Amino acid sequence: MRTSRSQSLPRLIAVPLLLACGAHADEVHLGTQGKISGKIEQITANRDITLTTPLSPEKLQFQGDSFQSIRFDEQKAPANRCNNIIYLKNGDVIPVNVDRMDEKGLAFEMPWSAKLTAPRTAIDSLHFGTSENTMLYAGPNPDDWELGKTWKYDNGLVSQSWGHTHRKFESLPDRYIFSFKVAWTGNAGIKCLFASTSADGNSATDGYFLQFNSGGLELKRQSSGTRKYTSLATFNELTPDSLDDNEMNVEIRMDRSNRLLQLAVNGKQLRNNIIDPMETGPIPTGEIISFISTNGSDDRHTISDIRITTWGSASAEARLEKRSDTKTDVLFDVESNRSSGQLKSIQPGKELQVLFENPHDPAPKPLPASKVAVIYFSGDKADHKAPPYRIKLQGFGMLYVDAFDIADGTLRATHPVLGPLELSTTLVSEIARTP
Repeated sequence: MRTSRSQSLPRLIAVPLLLACGAHADEVHLGTQGKISGKIEQITANRDITLTTPLSPEKLQFQGDSFQSIRFDEQKAPANRCNNIIYLKNGDVIPVNVDRMDEKGLAFEMPWSAKLTAPRTAIDSLHFGTSENTMLYAGPNPDDWELGKTWKYDNGLVSQSWGHTHRKFESLPDRYIFSFKVAWTGNAGIKCLFASTSADGNSATDGYFLQFNSGGLELKRQSSGTRKYTSLATFNELTPDSLDDNEMNVEIRMDRSNRLLQLAVNGKQLRNNIIDPMETGPIPTGEIISFISTNGSDDRHTISDIRITTWGSASAEARLEKRSDTKTDVLFDVESNRSSGQLKSIQPGKELQVLFENPHDPAPKPLPASKVAVIYFSGDKADHKAPPYRIKLQGFGMLYVDAFDIADGTLRATHPVLGPLELSTTLVSEIARTP
């Protein structure tokens, strides 16, 4: 059965039909004629749509020029695991993993495609450090920490006297976020070791520890060299008496590659540029996290809500920086420092190396990608009419295409810059006509 404009389409998509199909379905929006729900079986190169619905024993067909938008059955949006986001001058927003850039253009891969290349004249900006955080650990659990003789588990790790509880975490990444909640009765006296090779804090080791007591909060670097302790950040005003309800939520962000730490308490950023100086020695790579009670049996500490996640967006704030001109390339690093000049290349390796030349440094050294937030490419955005169809991806991303068709759960599209593309319709949130 083929439905044409001469047939009574408004009666076909009356309210009882919409209610009968339920929430989990594709939707074809037909402008002033309403919408119809079901499962899209096929869309031809002419954009003719074939749809099945429990309200009809036969498949329904619609002419290609009848729809305004198509919304696909909602899927749980996958987390963005891509390290980069490309903004093209035609309006595209594409999560990618960059491979390299040379005079031919920017080579990259998408999770659902083979390697593609975009000419640099088509790129508006390239963002770094964009992957979403992945949970690596959530606890504590009754049996996954070494409690020793002075700690017990009771809806958290509970100290009973002086001593430590610890756990070793295998293969922590170079960039991660570590957070926990500490509550106390009596006097507060707690020390947290992390990135350490020692659980008790007494052995010669390279690591960090956060110390909290009546004197305030202090972050220190512990070294196995001649200078054993180096104070990195001190907050004397942050004492137990200054906190409500005898509890504190701590978040520590660790970026080993840049020797950078960030510290927040109760949702407030205390310092976001804590640098571990080179003279302290090699960056700590230990995998032990330990909590040490420095008080006696009259005081109690409870550690709960321990979380460790990857840190994929250390450059989030710097990526909000806006370009100041379009005549040159503009680079912002993770500390929001700006440089104007020309992006010469991006080379692969253990970490991408970005070569950016500016008039003040005509012989620059490559910059590790972990230090780059965003690069804006020279040239104005496209002022011509956008392609006729806009594809919105599940979770994040958008593509403007000249043509598309769907068959067997696969969308095939013709992109004006990237050429032919194929992706599963499970990755597509919506297809709409460009205004």
